[in-house]
Amino acid sequence: YGLTQGVEHVVEISTGVRLFVGLEAIGEVDEKGMRTVMTTLNGQLRPVNVRDRSVKVETKAAEKADAGRPGEIAAPFSGVVTLKVAEGAVVAAGDAVATIEAMKMEAAITTPVAGTVSRLAIPATQQVEAGDLLVVVTPGA
Repeated sequence: YGLTQGVEHVVEISTGVRLFVGLEAIGEVDEKGMRTVMTTLNGQLRPVNVRDRSVKVETKAAEKADAGRPGEIAAPFSGVVTLKVAEGAVVAAGDAVATIEAMKMEAAITTPVAGTVSRLAIPATQQVEAGDLLVVVTPGA
């Protein structure tokens, strides 16, 4: 089952409405287990990203910040975060601990509490999702 490379298939989605679908090329698997498959739809070349289930991929789930702990600083939205502090640094409430860049915009991520940076949850620069834990500040330490 599936598409045969180089063969155009006709799919009738309703009476008199047909789609012409073809498989042109299959790319190499990436580190996330995804492949780019080049297809044609009604003669137009289109890339489609698909998961290759035959490849085992081990991904580590990102740690999420606990909103009930003010010292756990989370990413406010998805983007690339660059940390601006080191473990052991003393910070005041409102100090920038990181910056986040998304869609060509950059914003500071500040700590709501004063204290000591007790843990960095990500490397110096990393792509993150909203809610991912970035830095832990131990209040008043």
